[in-house]
Amino acid sequence: MLKAVLIVLVVMAVLAAGGMAWAKHRGYCSAEDRMHYVTEKLGRKLDLNDRQKSHLQVFTAQLRELRGERHEARDIMKDRVGELLSAPSLDREQAVALLGERHQAMSENRRTLVDAFADFSDSLAPEQRSKLAELISDRMGHRWGPPHWSH
Repeated sequence: MLKAVLIVLVVMAVLAAGGMAWAKHRGYCSAEDRMHYVTEKLGRKLDLNDRQKSHLQVFTAQLRELRGERHEARDIMKDRVGELLSAPSLDREQAVALLGERHQAMSENRRTLVDAFADFSDSLAPEQRSKLAELISDRMGHRWGPPHWSH
């Protein structure tokens, strides 16, 4: 059960992040607009009630917060890597420590994200969960191929 939830969570996060990144890169919308669009579309497709919508909103809020933290951490990491590379020789211990810090931050965020997604997922009826799994499966099946317009 936990493995399935984690897979669905990762897939949703990848789809949301990938869609937002593509749309932002192409200038179609901001990340906030895209997240709102995806949330609304998912709410319609799954016919969510108010309680389920609130759980989905908490999950998307967590995604937004972690995205902001990730961008800040990326800028800091870029500066620190630059410092490491500007030295005459690479300080291997510092490089390993830097990677360890990044991994630790991701590990800490993982639990928060899983909890928020689990609350949303647990609030769904069995039919809704099946539909969610189908939507994710359909989307992942066409990730590198042509767009899937039937939804």
